[in-house]
Amino acid sequence: MKEYILVVDDEQSLRQFLEIFLVKEGYEVDTAASLEEAEQAIGKNVYDLVLTDLRMAGQDDGLKVLRAAIQKNPSTEVVVMTAYAEHKSAVEAMKLGAYDYVDKEALNLGAGTISKPFDLGQMRDFIRKAIARRETAEIRSRALREEVLETSSYEGIVGRCEPMLRIFEMIERVAPTNANVMILGESGTGKELVAAALHSRSGRRDLPFVPINCAAIPETLMESELFGHTRGAFTGAVQQKKGLFEQAHRGTLFLDEVGELPHGMQSKLLRAIQERSFRRIGGNEDISVDVRILCASKQNLEEAMKETRFRDDLFFRLNVIQIVVPPLRERREDIPSLVKFFLSKFAGKMGKRITRVDGEAMRALLSYDFPGNVRELENILERASIIETKDVISLDSLPPNVTKIGTLEEVGVPFCPDLPDGEAVSLDAEMDRLEKSMLLKALEKTGGNKTEAAKILNISFRSMRYRLEKHGIE
Repeated sequence: MKEYILVVDDEQSLRQFLEIFLVKEGYEVDTAASLEEAEQAIGKNVYDLVLTDLRMAGQDDGLKVLRAAIQKNPSTEVVVMTAYAEHKSAVEAMKLGAYDYVDKEALNLGAGTISKPFDLGQMRDFIRKAIARRETAEIRSRALREEVLETSSYEGIVGRCEPMLRIFEMIERVAPTNANVMILGESGTGKELVAAALHSRSGRRDLPFVPINCAAIPETLMESELFGHTRGAFTGAVQQKKGLFEQAHRGTLFLDEVGELPHGMQSKLLRAIQERSFRRIGGNEDISVDVRILCASKQNLEEAMKETRFRDDLFFRLNVIQIVVPPLRERREDIPSLVKFFLSKFAGKMGKRITRVDGEAMRALLSYDFPGNVRELENILERASIIETKDVISLDSLPPNVTKIGTLEEVGVPFCPDLPDGEAVSLDAEMDRLEKSMLLKALEKTGGNKTEAAKILNISFRSMRYRLEKHGIE
């Protein structure tokens, strides 16, 4: 199969030149003349490599192309082309660790930068190396998927559905960098677990991971919590206190519900991030820190920016990479694995031997919408484990709002086998059987076109290819 490359440049002659050159080299090539065209192409296709100019129409649109490419497919390699002066300044900034260089974190996510003008030999070698890295990343991705499908978990996060697998791949790609990450999702979806996984997979793993819930700290105490204070700085400040920025030095600071920060604190946070330093309340000297920032929010921060409730310059600083955690109702296939995980946890804590739910109870859980997401499922199962008198959780042990059983097809679960009482059923075998059946039906519907079949199943082409290989489907 030919490697698939997207060339993005607003200069028509260079686009055409690179397209002709790459096609002769044996690659399949698409081109785009702008950020908008690039985003459309990335939305439709899965590319092995994206080759993009850094500056288009006077903007650093190449960095937005880079982010869009790895958001769509974390294994895609990206090469950023720059003019010599831009390339030199970017490299120098990275060597010096200049945090306020706007491109630093984004460029670190790519395969590298290549400066114009370049000769064909240089470009040929650069692309071959990038493709080789892509192939290595693909191997690691397959190994990760196989491990997760076997264990149904990753860094303490339970899940094996396609959206969660893509999040795990994104964590693997982003964690080793210093890029700031914005984690979005409803309450109870596990945003802090994603942040902890990013820290655990990074080079800062042995250093502090410091979380703070911005919604839980009164506005009058927020500055002291983040930056600390000196003795006597205000009434009640009887001794010097280190703030969370200082505690997280060389580690990771996780700002949960960052959208709840008061507007005045947003400007102070922005300055601390830009300057990599701050002053304690009452202090007169700057304290330098090396901190990676991870943020989470259940709010729509883009709407908050339009309403001027959240600073746009702070948002762009924090939103270098975005990870969206899906609600539980959009990943129902993970519910059996989550049930098994939580029941095992409660069995150890309560000294009970409850390890499963019966067929009716599972059907009820699968058809429930879980407005509180994974956290609500955990609470439901803890309650059921407390009141259940048998070794199997029955429908009677679930709360009334859950026991209204709907049709599974109505909530997006297309098939569920009977679960006879007293007999073991292999969940993994049934899931594999369903997956294989749906793959074959999608291929039959598209006349064997894997790209179109992947669209029908709402999965990436790479995921389609992996699943076909897993089931031995030619």
